[in-house]
Order: sequence, then C-alpha cells, then structure tokens
Amino acid sequence: MIERRPVVAVYVRSHQSDCRYSRQRNRSFVRDCSCMKWLRYSGDACLCGYSHAGRQHRVTANTRVWGIAEEKRQELQRRIDTGETAPLVATPEVKKRTVADEIETHLAAKTSEGLSPATLRKLKYQLGTFEQFLSARSKFFPSEITSTDVIEFRSGWTWKSGVTRQKAQQNLRGFLRLCCTDNLERLLGVLKPIKLSKGDTSRLKPQPFSEEELKKLLIQVPKTFPDVTKAAKMTALIHCQVSTGLAIRDTIQLERENLRDGLLRIERQKTGKPVMQKLDEGLYQELQRVTNGNPRYVFWNGTSLPTSATGLWQADLRQLMMDAGVWIKGNLSHRFRDTAVDFWLEQGCDMTTIAAMLGDTVRTVERHYADLASKRMGNRLAKMPTRSWEAVAGQ
Repeated sequence: MIERRPVVAVYVRSHQSDCRYSRQRNRSFVRDCSCMKWLRYSGDACLCGYSHAGRQHRVTANTRVWGIAEEKRQELQRRIDTGETAPLVATPEVKKRTVADEIETHLAAKTSEGLSPATLRKLKYQLGTFEQFLSARSKFFPSEITSTDVIEFRSGWTWKSGVTRQKAQQNLRGFLRLCCTDNLERLLGVLKPIKLSKGDTSRLKPQPFSEEELKKLLIQVPKTFPDVTKAAKMTALIHCQVSTGLAIRDTIQLERENLRDGLLRIERQKTGKPVMQKLDEGLYQELQRVTNGNPRYVFWNGTSLPTSATGLWQADLRQLMMDAGVWIKGNLSHRFRDTAVDFWLEQGCDMTTIAAMLGDTVRTVERHYADLASKRMGNRLAKMPTRSWEAVAGQ
C-alpha cells in the first residue's frame, strides 16, 4: 500500500464578524478577505507543537495576507517532506495597519481640521471606493499598493467634470502621503496632473447676469413664489447677493448684528477672512424688514442645519432661474457673486479692493476674474478721450 504524502493547505479557520464571508458556508479558502490565515495537514508528523490525539494538525500562519500564508505553507511543506520533527514555533504577528485603518485615521484628522460635512462625505466616499478597489485585488495593506493599482483606479473614474477628477486626485495624493512612506515617490509619480477640457474651462469662467436677465429674474419671483413673505425674502436674497457678492453660505447665515449701522461686517465661513462693505440704504432697510422678528438671523431660522438651509435656498433659486429662463447648468448662486464683481470692475475698482470686499485673496480674484477685468478694461479704454489733430493741407 502506497503511503500518501501529507499536503499542507492554507485556509481561514473562522471569519471575523465584520467580514463579508462570515455568514457564508464553505468559504474557508477565499483569498480576498483580511481574516487570520491558518495551515493544516493530515499525517503522523506533528509540527504544530500541541499535545493532541489524531493525525489532523493545524498551525497558525500569523498573518491575514494569503500570499504570506502561502510562503509559510511552502516552508511547512518542506519540513514535512524532509522529515524534520522540531515543532514549528510561530512568531507573534506584529499588528500591521490596514488600508481601512489608515483611511479611518485620515478622516479623523480631516474632521479635526474643521472641514465641512459635505467635504468629509466626498472624501469618505472617494477613499472608501479606493479601499474596495484594493480589497477586490486582495490588497489590504498600504505596502501592497503598486503604481499599477493607482493608475487603474484613476482610469475607472467616470466623473465628467475635470474639476471633480482633479479634486479626487488631490484627495488620493493626500491619503497616499499619509500611509505609503516606502513607495510614496513611485505612487505619486504616476498621478500626473489632470488637464481640464474646453467644457470645464468654459464652466469655470465667470457668468455674470446682464441687467436684462436680472430684471427677468426679479419679475419672475412673485410668479414662482405666490406667498408674499417668501417672495419678499427671495427678492431680498437676490438684492443682497448681487449688491455685496456674498457667497450663498454667508448670505443664508447672515445675522442682524452683521448689518449694524448700515455696514456689512462678517468673517467668511470658507476662508475666515473679514468682509466689510457699506450697504445701500434701500438694501439695508429691506434686509431689516424681511427678518420678520427673528432675534438673530435674516434668512435662516437658526434651528435647522446650516447646510440643509443653504440646500433648500439653492433648490428654490434653481427653480426660479429655470422659470425665468436664465439658468445655466452647474452655475447657480455664484453667478450673483460674478455679477457684483462685474459691476465693481465697471466702476473702476481695483482687484485689491474687490478681494477685500469678497473676503478672498488678491491672487484668487485675479485668477478667477481675469477675463472680466480684461473686458471691462477694454470698454473703458474705448471710451477714453483722444487728442485730435486738424488735417494739414497738402498731406
């Protein structure tokens, strides 16, 4: 009778409760999970180091990675084949941080930096997608990430907007800097800059309302919103944004205290920079009227989440612009900011003054509004007086 040679196999003894295979039967040999791996074989030679009856032996591989467990399987198989009898002493596993662990830490750090809930949701989704992509390739640790993984992950992005892809790549690079110290240079090297398409560039250009469009928009307000109180607030919101260039978040959370003595004084929520402007007397009185007795805020009730309140106002503005026939997809309340800058440029304001009124840096304003500035400068130059000369006889 031919004696059968013991064969060592890698398997998962039991899946963790949070593993996707924990409730499935006969899943001991799946490779794409991060549960602890074990080795087992049947034979007379006992290398597991335990006192037990029977010929079935199991040894912990002390790893969660199938590839490493396979290397240990080969070593155990070699010992059995060569007749070694010394028990296999398992070295304690050093707890390695997984990609999921690093993502959790990265999100915690970003939360402590004061990022908005919307920004955190996007970051969590993008990095979660990356972790799922790696898991499908049986890669659970940062050291296992390769340049090919990064390239193929980025090639699977389906966002049409180049700006969205640029931001996603920025978030990915930030995460890789945190956890991939050994192979960081190689991974970042393959993430070349993403170029914007002509459509992206066109969408990013300022889109100020013309005076005719503003008139149509304001005439449409009572038609879209028959409620007198709602219509008055919407009109005041438009007047405020067009006159001051405030971002929608700052406008919605505008406080009565910010309007004291007819001067607008706030700190921008996005940049933290101060904004101070003199309000038109008519606008000041209008904003005072629409508060409707609210002790603190002009447009917000102060009880709902600021992001929720801003989203509702944005939805109303979108409907209003669509009804008035002036809506541009992907460009909503920021058009009011563009309109304010266009007016200031026409009046001869310089970029430094405009940046102070917007609560932005001069560099940001110059970059974003270069086209508007060039257009307004051309208009002013065309109206400049010129010295005239009488024609000289005979020439």
